[in-house]
Amino acid sequence: MKEFAKKVISNLEANGFPMKKVSLPTEKMFEIADEKGFSFNAVLDHLKANHQINAEIGSEKIVFSKEVDMLKQAQEMMANMDPHELKRMQDMIMNMSPEQKEELMKKGKDMGLI
Repeated sequence: MKEFAKKVISNLEANGFPMKKVSLPTEKMFEIADEKGFSFNAVLDHLKANHQINAEIGSEKIVFSKEVDMLKQAQEMMANMDPHELKRMQDMIMNMSPEQKEELMKKGKDMGLI
């Protein structure tokens, strides 16, 4: 199964992964795994647990994406902002209405940032 997982990763990378989402045909992936004698769901679990690769299974295709530490990304982005940009962003947040701040917090929670 690990060899098959490596082939899947290699296939994804050949198509621009992890910089972009990549899809593979659902039925074909399950058929290949079945022919090799294991569950494709087990392969997906392995990819998530060991390589931080998410998979959204659709009827026609499976969309693979890299699990991203959003908080780390936000911190890096803020660290690279010039002081003027950072101040402008802080002022914008401070001037939001309570409802807007609540909506921003809800979006952060939905994204797993909070």
